[in-house]
Amino acid sequence: MKLLLDIGNSSVNWASEKKSKFLSQGSFIYDKENVEGSLKNNLSLTKETSKILLSNVAGLEVYNSLNCWIKKHGDIELWQSSVDEKFKGLSTSYTESKQIGIDRWLAMVASWDKYHSSLCVVNCGTALTIDLVDIHGHHLGGYIMPGAELMHKALMRNTDKINVSMTNIASLDYASNTQAAVNNGVFLALVSAIERIVNKFSVESGVMPKCIISGGNAELIEPLLEYQFEFEPNLVLRGLLIAHNTSI
Repeated sequence: MKLLLDIGNSSVNWASEKKSKFLSQGSFIYDKENVEGSLKNNLSLTKETSKILLSNVAGLEVYNSLNCWIKKHGDIELWQSSVDEKFKGLSTSYTESKQIGIDRWLAMVASWDKYHSSLCVVNCGTALTIDLVDIHGHHLGGYIMPGAELMHKALMRNTDKINVSMTNIASLDYASNTQAAVNNGVFLALVSAIERIVNKFSVESGVMPKCIISGGNAELIEPLLEYQFEFEPNLVLRGLLIAHNTSI
């Protein structure tokens, strides 16, 4: 059995996998000052765990903490994914391919492997990322912007009279109080950005791309979008498994 880990800037998504099937899965917020403790409290390694597959955008210190935790549980192999310049016809436009976040790349890998069409891949995490792939598998590039929580925190930090909490009610309605105005404004910004890019890409390419959305806030944002998006949970983890299986 394999344990798949997608370590982001604030949370860890995980799944246990056997014969290409996810047996169990989950996510948790981790403490960057105590990564080992967070792993210990939220994950368990058993005798059946033979290998850990890793996607990590959190840096070397987090990787080292993970490695130390693994070594305390015996001889378990750790495999870390990296960005390839080409994958089954999918290629990157970046001159320095390593500059692409591995989570963005794996989300594209999973989407391309499934659909083999032009793509708009949106990941709604700490940051919101949008990546575009043409019909030939060429990654045209993309965008990175603050996600919902970061937008909210930035507004709270830089204003004196606005101090309201973020809610999990996603709406684009006109607001009649400050909390709703902030909340709905955040979602309006995210939705507007996504729809603007889909429209631009479809006009330029002459076809409507397959639109994929994933990430922690995807289920809040997807119903607000006018374009049809496919919600793909665990997209990065599925890309991680595909990349691993292709490499061996």
